[in-house]
Amino acid sequence: MTTAFQWIFDNAAAISVNKRGVVGQTVTRDQTVRSVSLGGKIWRFNVKMPQGMRWSTARQYIAAIEAADRHTEGTVQINNAGYNAWLSAYRGDSASTTGFTASWTTGNTLTMTGYPGGSGLTAGEYIFKAGDWIQTGSSGSVYEVTTDVVYSGSSETVTVNRPILESAGSATLSVGPNVTWTVACISFPTWTIFDRDLVQWSGDFQFLEAIN
Repeated sequence: MTTAFQWIFDNAAAISVNKRGVVGQTVTRDQTVRSVSLGGKIWRFNVKMPQGMRWSTARQYIAAIEAADRHTEGTVQINNAGYNAWLSAYRGDSASTTGFTASWTTGNTLTMTGYPGGSGLTAGEYIFKAGDWIQTGSSGSVYEVTTDVVYSGSSETVTVNRPILESAGSATLSVGPNVTWTVACISFPTWTIFDRDLVQWSGDFQFLEAIN
């Protein structure tokens, strides 16, 4: 992980996650609404840092953040102890999340091709539930599962929130807290020292998924 960015996520007071696409809408005179998707389904993170962290603790990380600034892409996870039991937790029934494999061609679906050894899954149990996060390999894009996926033993379809960005292929999936985003910081608040050794921030950090 990129130390500067990861420190912000690990110490956040609040995180807002936005992965909705851009939609154009028109309303006619008879109040008919027409909508069209304009794409743009990328991950956006607003991260609010706590006010009053000690400067003596934060100083080294602030130096690294300022060195990265807004021109450096970095990698982050939402996996610290404060998040991984609930915000990013895997919701399916497998005893392990290491060893899921899938293939894909085009569109917003993947096909399951393999399962963790000793997963203990039986027919009718859930491979994934809506809201689970998956990643194509260790460095691919991150997707959100939008429909529960029930185990049948072969070739289950996994529907995700956007078209697969990678070329047709297959990979072992990273799941839940193990997924990694590549991001750029597009909004960088200023910091102020107050009451001698405390830090406050002028606003939120904003991170945008970097699509290469």
